[in-house]
Amino acid sequence: MIGGLKQTTSRLAIAAAAGLFTGGIALAPAQAADLGGDCCADLEERVAELEATTVRKGNRKVSVKLSGQVNRAILWWDDGEDSDVFFVDNEQSSSRFRITGSATISPGRTAGFRIEADWFIQNNSSIVSNCDPDSFAIVGPARCQALANITGNGGFGTGTTNSKNVTDMRWTEVWIKDESLGKLSLGKGDTASNGSSEVDLSGTSVAQYAGMADVGASFMFRTSGGGYSGIRLAQVYSQLDGLSRRNRIRYDTPSFGGFTLSTSYGADDFWDGALRFKKEWNSVRCAWAGAIAHDTNEDDDDFWRYSTSGSCIHTPSGLNLTLGYAEDDEGGSNTFDQNWWFVKVGISRRWNSHGKTSISVQYAQNEDKLVSGDETESWGVAFVQNIDSAAMELYMAYSHHEYSDNIPGTVGFDDLDFFLAGARMKF
Repeated sequence: MIGGLKQTTSRLAIAAAAGLFTGGIALAPAQAADLGGDCCADLEERVAELEATTVRKGNRKVSVKLSGQVNRAILWWDDGEDSDVFFVDNEQSSSRFRITGSATISPGRTAGFRIEADWFIQNNSSIVSNCDPDSFAIVGPARCQALANITGNGGFGTGTTNSKNVTDMRWTEVWIKDESLGKLSLGKGDTASNGSSEVDLSGTSVAQYAGMADVGASFMFRTSGGGYSGIRLAQVYSQLDGLSRRNRIRYDTPSFGGFTLSTSYGADDFWDGALRFKKEWNSVRCAWAGAIAHDTNEDDDDFWRYSTSGSCIHTPSGLNLTLGYAEDDEGGSNTFDQNWWFVKVGISRRWNSHGKTSISVQYAQNEDKLVSGDETESWGVAFVQNIDSAAMELYMAYSHHEYSDNIPGTVGFDDLDFFLAGARMKF
């Protein structure tokens, strides 16, 4: 069904573009010329043909907009034993289509909708893996002994053209907004706490941000002996960011002095709340978010997550600083709590005529993520060049991950290294 929608949408978009382009060419001289003889009849026939092939809105009351982006990259990796190059879709800001609409109910009151999806993304950077599919059937100390665990984000891929496609319906919501009362949203979309550990004004988030496992999530750490440990990067690194996107009802207050309060509620009694702030003082611009989220874990114990992050940039110099911290209270006697913290420094300013150039360095650490006492250290550098005239960003990023379970007598783990280079173009 989605495939048909994608194909139909593509054809309609192409027809619309062709109609606007050819219509603009055809109508300009026709309006300036003396339309005698059969010219008017030919023109009317042409207009009727274009109207039949042009994308139409369902009605004139709702303003509809199609937008989105394409974000493709080259990923080089090294797991201490093997290395290779994959061609991927950058999960840090994946390729997607978006349809939004809005209408005015009365002065100061509007309603709208949002539909957004990653449609058939191939070789997502969080899905491709260093596991060799030729070794799946090996018995005993298999090279991919934890294949059964590789199910995140829809499946498993090896960086080839046969890797699993991923479709993620990110948003399907309707909303009503009142300038005095706030905004009420219903459907799938951001929970109030989503993004609370990812506030970032560095200008490099398309290449590298707090979610460092978006690149290489399914890669396994190798043991010091060269085998696969069965431990994936996604199992030991997480920015613990709220409750993600879910089917929920959400309310956002109007902004008061730069502050906005949000809350959401969904099935199985999950709920969360967040406070956000953004403001600019003279030459310094800052943004901050803090959230608390409650859910239940697999044992029906209470699960609590606390997350916060903030970022400031000195606009004349472009110097910026980003900080983040989050922790989980898992509840129950058989679980242990985990925490994450993050720091990023950078500079973002216009050094050429194309657009801003942004450079950053970041460091993150997870503790007690997979087993009690374990530790993951991650750091990286990123470069992004904006091409304003083409709504494009060119980027490069290097990231490094070290894991230790801190259990005496166990095997050590080789490091994971990734280099990502690509481009994102918005429309």
